[in-house]
Amino acid sequence: MSKVCLCRGVTEEKIIKVVKAGATTFQDVKEETGAGTGGCNGDRCRYKIESLIKDNK
Repeated sequence: MSKVCLCRGVTEEKIIKVVKAGATTFQDVKEETGAGTGGCNGDRCRYKIESLIKDNK
């Protein structure tokens, strides 16, 4: 499992799962998984999360 959000340990698989369940924005993913809520406030993972949203709609 590859981690996308290192601060919170959220994996790519978990993000794809919530996107497939209806998350359509970074904020949606953040609320559902906690990704982007760590010490960096999403500075490190936001681009990857947004890319996963786009690729898995």
